[in-house]
Amino acid sequence: MMADVRVGVGTLIFSKDKIFLAKRKASHADGYWGSTGGHLEFGESFKECAIREANEEFGLTLSNLHYLCVSNVIDYDVHYVDIEFMCQLPKDQKPQIKEPEKFYQYGWFDLDKLPKPLFMPIQYAIKSYIEGIYFWDSSPNQEY
Repeated sequence: MMADVRVGVGTLIFSKDKIFLAKRKASHADGYWGSTGGHLEFGESFKECAIREANEEFGLTLSNLHYLCVSNVIDYDVHYVDIEFMCQLPKDQKPQIKEPEKFYQYGWFDLDKLPKPLFMPIQYAIKSYIEGIYFWDSSPNQEY
């Protein structure tokens, strides 16, 4: 179990009415579906982190990010404060897995046909998008 609280930043990416999700590999929540995201680096803004992670992981150049939610995630034997953004994928871009050690696969999904299981921060981000609630305080093993 990790003893420190970390800051994670991610992005809920849309293309028209579908959402981008990627199946996580070889980290906490292995096999769970999440999106782009990672650890906030020293001196980095939240948006800079979201943009950097999307580029490192999937070769995407994101812009026009909008704040979506913050969540206190205590699950998978880790503790994160997670900041999520949302954006539309620019039409001229297509994701490619740039870090194959971190992801099995990715896909585009309808909000009413999401794969399971969903990574906790993405559960909160999707609920924020649908319900308009922008703060989540986690307890372990909640279900979406």
